[in-house]
Amino acid sequence: MGVLRILLPLPRAAAKWAPEKGGPLLGAALSYCATPSWAGLPPPSPARRLAWAEEAVAAYRATADTEGLSRALSLRAHALLLSGRFEEACGAADEATAVQAPQVDTAGGVGVSGVVSAAVGAFLGDVRAQALAGLGRVEDAVPVARASVAAYRRLPAPDRRDRALGSLPGALRTYGMLLAATGRREESVAVYEECAALLAAMSLRELAHVERVRPQVLAELVGVLRASGRHEDALGVGPEAREALRGPLAWTVPETVLPLRVRLLVDLARCHTATGDPAEARACAQAAVAEARKPHGAGELTSALDCLADVLGELGQTDKESIARRELAELRDA
Repeated sequence: MGVLRILLPLPRAAAKWAPEKGGPLLGAALSYCATPSWAGLPPPSPARRLAWAEEAVAAYRATADTEGLSRALSLRAHALLLSGRFEEACGAADEATAVQAPQVDTAGGVGVSGVVSAAVGAFLGDVRAQALAGLGRVEDAVPVARASVAAYRRLPAPDRRDRALGSLPGALRTYGMLLAATGRREESVAVYEECAALLAAMSLRELAHVERVRPQVLAELVGVLRASGRHEDALGVGPEAREALRGPLAWTVPETVLPLRVRLLVDLARCHTATGDPAEARACAQAAVAEARKPHGAGELTSALDCLADVLGELGQTDKESIARRELAELRDA
């Protein structure tokens, strides 16, 4: 991957002097850079992904390679999503769908084409669903996510290039998250459990391509189970979820893992309180606060302190509860 980035000036020169032949070569190289699938390596920033994807789009526009252009546009839509530019991500996904197939079944927002990879259509559905959710249009996002899951289910075994464009577990995770957001918790639990079972059956090689999905799915499943009042079931998933949030992933993407870990610990603390185990609830709440004090966990410090204060109150430790609530009030005032 690093070697390819170093060698990018070569296909850039080829695209400049011979666009029809060098353009697809440059577009393929840039697309590959924008979709790294190496496990355990820190991902490039959304800004770098977007820059590569936009350059790939420009390279393909100078050629007749419709499939390459559609793929580059889908990567651009995903980079915009990662950058929080949700409206633009929806627009880019629409453009990619239109390029992919002029006559397209847009039910649920997922394009179907016999000309280019169906994986692009499934991937675009997942991107669009997340972008709609980011815009606050969660109800609109649910059928889009459902259609993306259906599209992934129809795919044959993906080749190496298509595996970088998302996966069925990733689409299931999006669908489960959106169902939970719309209050359809039992349906959400069923989707999350299906996804967890699918991940558990994967080989290490297969998991390398969806390494971030597993901790997200397990942690979010605990949260939905807790919200549904199924505290014992949530505690049953807890150890596996905690284990999934350890290891190399915690070092390579702390901005994703640390907030998840704090929310998981808070959920477990609340579940231990509900099941009559205040000592274990305190241990989880204290761990949540400790994790939230780290830079990437700061956004969850309020909820962690609130949980700790409640747990300390349950234990009758009023002095410590007062200290936690005082810090909580200062954070909220700030």
